[in-house]
Amino acid sequence: MRDVDLFTYSAVISTVVKEGITAFRKKKSDGVLSVQQHFAELEAIHGHRKGVQFVVRQKEDLQRSSGVRGFIVTSQEALIQEANKISHWTPNIYRWGTYSDQQRKFVKGHAEDNLQQINTYVIDVDTLNVDVAKMIMASMKILNQTPTFILQTNKGFQMYFVLENPTFISIANNFKSLRVAKRIATNLKHAFAEELPHVDRGCNDFGFFRAPNTENIIFENLGNQFCYKDLMSWSKIYSQKHNKPGLKLVQSQESYAIATNQSWFQQLVQLTNIKGRKGQFGRNNAVFTIALACYSSDKSYEEAYDFLDEFNTNLQDSLSQREIVRVIKSAYSGKYKGASLEYIRGILESYQTDSEMKHSTAFIFDKTGNRVFRKHRKARENRTYSHFEEWETDLEEYLQTTMLPGQTFVEKSQRELAEETKIPLATLKKILKQSKRIISKVEGRGRTARTLLSTVAIVVEAAIRHAITKKHEQSEKYISFLATFTEAAQYITRKIEKNTPKGTAQNAILAALPEGDSSSRQMLLLLDKVYKSRPSSLIYKRAGT
Repeated sequence: MRDVDLFTYSAVISTVVKEGITAFRKKKSDGVLSVQQHFAELEAIHGHRKGVQFVVRQKEDLQRSSGVRGFIVTSQEALIQEANKISHWTPNIYRWGTYSDQQRKFVKGHAEDNLQQINTYVIDVDTLNVDVAKMIMASMKILNQTPTFILQTNKGFQMYFVLENPTFISIANNFKSLRVAKRIATNLKHAFAEELPHVDRGCNDFGFFRAPNTENIIFENLGNQFCYKDLMSWSKIYSQKHNKPGLKLVQSQESYAIATNQSWFQQLVQLTNIKGRKGQFGRNNAVFTIALACYSSDKSYEEAYDFLDEFNTNLQDSLSQREIVRVIKSAYSGKYKGASLEYIRGILESYQTDSEMKHSTAFIFDKTGNRVFRKHRKARENRTYSHFEEWETDLEEYLQTTMLPGQTFVEKSQRELAEETKIPLATLKKILKQSKRIISKVEGRGRTARTLLSTVAIVVEAAIRHAITKKHEQSEKYISFLATFTEAAQYITRKIEKNTPKGTAQNAILAALPEGDSSSRQMLLLLDKVYKSRPSSLIYKRAGT
């Protein structure tokens, strides 16, 4: 095993697990005692709760008749020493893990309600008929960022989107934090499925995934990690645009035959203060009423589940996921024709006039209980003015549909562009100046000026393809490009320089390590960086990243 390969593998491991597990084994560690003590002190200072990860030797071990055959790891040292020996792992951290048999061959504890922290999201692409550039372009288009790294499997690829800081799972409000995290995972899978072939939408959100090794890391940009709050905002917008939660106001009142188009339905699904009180209409009644409305409106079971999952997440006091599933199954059993008018009135009378509502709603209530509409958002086609993001999306879609195969830029005058896209010229100029998704360059002056236009995703894909064609096959694994928007816009392609990190000691402790054990030195050099305060402090910096 070459040191550079081990170093890259170690860097990937460190980037994913962060401080979720210890740096060294607590028992039988191969690390120098003084170094172990050094990291133990750091861990004590930071006070991060340590958890466990599960790993298996081969894919078949995930589906043994007696369960999952594997073992539990609690340190980065163990993962690094198991390089190329494990096939799958749980990149996210669990609170505890144990064995289900006396021989300690089968593990248990890898259930979602045992999750301690989420470190990464993973998109599974079940085909080899897609290249790296296409996957990165999809990521740029959806999230404005590249994946943190990509692994190649026997039948496809797995894209890792590592969080800057882990998000911790709490049991509060019936695992509301987990439901929010799962909603993000669902939306990510749907979004990537719209851009790439054979994205596995049904894979476990936070279960076992292909483990990295020294051979399967085909792309890595470890400095590119994701802010969880940004992902939450993206997910909320995605849900609204694709009507997954169904929480939008009715755009048309023409059809009253469909229950989900009724005004009572729109009022009901926006309530967030419904509680379960004895002798009063509560959460179960509301969820069952909404489920019946979906059923009578010919919504699929999956649509109803997505809808109610979002509704339940928005409740101040949420129901358990098990209860949601039970209610939906009952509503879709065929025993009921539709929602009860008595229940609808009861729920709205009990909760709609509550003046203590703290969550965002399309309605505002005064103390007397009279309903006053607020921020009734018109349909896009009926509005005179649109939001900046909507115009930006319109321009991006226009460029993607107008661009011919092999083209990187569209050349037009800004006035022509404004007329063709129906974007006001002043707004267009503002977009070209402020957008982080659109790239523009003006050539010439006055009436003869022409504007070269493209999207960040298209330029980045072209830059990567250019880099790949210029370099040797061995270097394709280590594609490196300037990922900031301004640098990408300039089409700078200083790429794919496979710089071998030097194993030089970084401090007095590391300088005292024995020279003979190269892999141990690399591991310790890596671990010395694990507990830096800034997540973006990487193990090595390459030119252009």
